[in-house]
Order: sequence, then structure tokens, then C-alpha cells
Amino acid sequence: MDIEQLKAFIFVANTKSFTRTAEILNVVQSTVTSRIQMLEKQLGKDLFERDKRNIKLTESGNVFLPYAERILELNNEGLKAIQLENGFRDHLIIGTTHALWDYVLFESIDNFQQTHPEVSLTLVTEHSDILIRKMIDGLIDVSIVFYPINHANIIMELIIEDSFVLVADSNFTIPDHFVLRKDLKNYNYIHLNWGGTFTGWFREVSSNQDCHLQVDHVSLLLKFLKTRNGLGFLPNAVAKRLIQQDEVVIVPFHTDIAVPKRSIYLLKRKMTKSMESSELLTNVLKEAFL
Repeated sequence: MDIEQLKAFIFVANTKSFTRTAEILNVVQSTVTSRIQMLEKQLGKDLFERDKRNIKLTESGNVFLPYAERILELNNEGLKAIQLENGFRDHLIIGTTHALWDYVLFESIDNFQQTHPEVSLTLVTEHSDILIRKMIDGLIDVSIVFYPINHANIIMELIIEDSFVLVADSNFTIPDHFVLRKDLKNYNYIHLNWGGTFTGWFREVSSNQDCHLQVDHVSLLLKFLKTRNGLGFLPNAVAKRLIQQDEVVIVPFHTDIAVPKRSIYLLKRKMTKSMESSELLTNVLKEAFL
């Protein structure tokens, strides 16, 4: 029984999908299947009931799951303990999304580590749903996500209610009137789907019309805003930093369908040996959004 087998089991148990687990673990699906089969062979029990449409835990799988989660957590704590032997007082694992790392939190994290050299950090980049799952599994100490969670071992705090703004490259000539939703296609609009409430809102705003260009990363959006002199939506927390750096400008936008809000939450584990360092770090992370 090894750690990779346990990871595969835990993720399949929670996602109910071998395909999704393969994506999370960055392996092919056959590798996930093989790891589960090897684990079942070692235990002498089937862990999943499978048919063409559904995957669910067997009774043995339900019994084994909390033990597997604890083994993985102990492994993680053991790795932390070894790292602390290298002269660090504490080690923390922090997770959030690409956009927040790159455009909101990087400077704060950099400053924190320079002012607290006794604390070693591991930075994890994932989508909110995966970060929440890893928090529950005890694999991450602190994370910033876009969805709320109610869990006995996790403290959740609302940081801000963010919104979205229409932006362009700093060289864009801002019109002397509001851009209306019907005008977007005439301004080389580049779409980045921010998920959650934004998805449904934009579907209404655009009347379900396909966009000429869609991207999945802020860096791509910024490049195309520059090369195509176009427009795109950014969360205000991200746009604020880019405006300060003179990379984008806000373009006045008017719609009769209110621009949605997006909640940003800070999560931290209740039980951690690095409580003091965790408090220091979370304060720094929260201040980054002010």
C-alpha cells in the first residue's frame, strides 16, 4: 500500500470519477485504475461498486476511507516535520488560483517570506473545488477560494465581496460614453469565463452568442487586450493591481442586468502545529485584498 494508491482512492471516492481523478493527479486514467486495483488486491476487498454510469463506495470502501485520509494526513505531517529539521520553525502549505497568485498575492507572499525567514512555504495552484477537497483531506493549511464550506476542521472567513469590471490595455482610447452590452462585439471583446455567478450573468448579457475569442488564463487575456486593442472582464481585485501597474484601464460599461458579485473566502485548518505562523500569514493574505 503506497501513498499514490491512497491518493487515487481518496480522490475517486470524493469525485466519483476516475477521469476527474486522473486530471487532478495529472496521470492517465489507466494509472488511476491500476492503483485502485492494486490497493483492492492488497486489502482483499472491493472498494468501489461500478456500473456504466455510477461509481460508489462499497461498505468496505466507506470503512477504509477515513483511515486512508488519516494516513495521507500523517504522511503530510511527516514531510513537514522533516522540513522543519532543516532549520525552519514552521512549514505552511497555502493554496489559491493562478489569477490570485499572479495578480493579487505574489508581492504579499514574497514580503512575508523575507520578513519571516524561519517559516518555509509551499504554494499550491488549483481551482477552488480541488483546494477545498485538499483542505478537508488535511493536505493544505491555508487557502483562498471562491466557494463557502462548512466543515468541523476548517475555519472560514469572508474576505471581500468582489465584482467584475470591463478593462482594456493602458493604450486603449477610452470612449466618451458608456459601452453597452450590444457594443461588446464591436470592441474586439475577449472572453475569459470566471465561472460561478459570472457565467450565468454573461450568458444573459451576451444573449448566448458565441464569442470570437475565448481564453482560460489572465496572462493570455492581457496579451490579446494589447495586440487586438480589445476589451475583457476582470475581477476588481485583479484589475486593481494591474491598474496600479499601468497595464490596464477601466472602460465604463452599462447594462440593465447588474454585474454579479463574487465572494472570496479564506480557509484555515483548526488543528495545526503552526498556529502562530498561520495567523501571521492569514493576516498578510487578507491585507492584500484591501
